[in-house]
Amino acid sequence: QDLDSFPTCTHRGKVSEDGQFLIVSGLHPPMFKCFDLTNLSCKFSRHLDAEIVDFQLLSEDYSKIAFLCADRAIRFHAKFGTYYDVRTPRQGRDLAISKRTADLIVCGSSKDVYRLNLEKGRFLAPLEAKCEDLNVVGISPVHGLVAVGGGDGSVECFDLRQKRSVGRLHACG
Repeated sequence: QDLDSFPTCTHRGKVSEDGQFLIVSGLHPPMFKCFDLTNLSCKFSRHLDAEIVDFQLLSEDYSKIAFLCADRAIRFHAKFGTYYDVRTPRQGRDLAISKRTADLIVCGSSKDVYRLNLEKGRFLAPLEAKCEDLNVVGISPVHGLVAVGGGDGSVECFDLRQKRSVGRLHACG
């Protein structure tokens, strides 16, 4: 219900940790909607200033969300609306959250993996990958290693405790 009401297309969708809400982002105009799965209804929708590249739910429900946007900004939203914007050093392509360290991890058009610490409210020293362009980032829920996928077909893993690369694997190519 109401998922087809995005003017152009739906880009990404994620279910909250508590399983009660579905957040969906769309294009033209850039917007996102929050669906209440318990009541099978659209809870709210909001428009943004730039296209949403990726987003992460920072809380168990929809009350805190971070949006990585195409204008190099990370936009934080709370229940009441836009809360804060921060500009990333380079264009981001993917976003992940490390709940162990409270770091928002951003990778993109350079070999640097940027870490925005949500407790301190500032960027920490970036992790440096061997690949010149990174496309995807993920964090293991088991041991907390950060893995980034590069344009050259490699996967490189970082340990946030050591703040350095712990291994690199050529997955294809």
